[in-house]
Amino acid sequence: MKRAVLIFALLFAPLTNANAVDIPLTCADQKSYELRVSNVIKGCTEFEFSLGAGPIPASLLPKSELDSTLNYRFLAAQAAAKKDGISLKIVSGYRSYSRQNYLFQQAIKKYGSYTKAAKWVAPPEYSHHPLGLAIDVNYPNDQKSAKWLELNGYKFGLCRIFKNEWWHFEPNIAPGWKCPKMLTDARDLLKS
Repeated sequence: MKRAVLIFALLFAPLTNANAVDIPLTCADQKSYELRVSNVIKGCTEFEFSLGAGPIPASLLPKSELDSTLNYRFLAAQAAAKKDGISLKIVSGYRSYSRQNYLFQQAIKKYGSYTKAAKWVAPPEYSHHPLGLAIDVNYPNDQKSAKWLELNGYKFGLCRIFKNEWWHFEPNIAPGWKCPKMLTDARDLLKS
């Protein structure tokens, strides 16, 4: 419901101070990563990082590293997990298009076809890793800790995307929103 209201407000109403104060913006303290909700008009303080007010959109500019807002979201989640005795680490984030293509070509060799490979490695034109908008967490040996992120990631705007990849997370929601239903695997990206 929150998402529908926000989308309607952004598409059909001019952005004025009167309605912009209703759009929440999540901020994280630069030292403790404690979260605070502000709004898009007030913004975050100079001692906070913005985690954004919505899903992180793909940039039209080429990327060469992980999106900074995604990194802040992960650092805030990592700090919260640490308080619960959980260790989170990014084992893979940004990948160049050529690196993603190499991994996909290796998967084709391993699994025998484009479609079968796409179950485990997204083709580079569909993957969000080359956009700096995907992270793999605690792979391959710590599924239990990644489960913490699956259950709590929504607070930071991070969601597990694929049912078959417990390690893969993306910033496809605003912090605090409910994560959407997971895709079966990366082949679902080929259908859209």
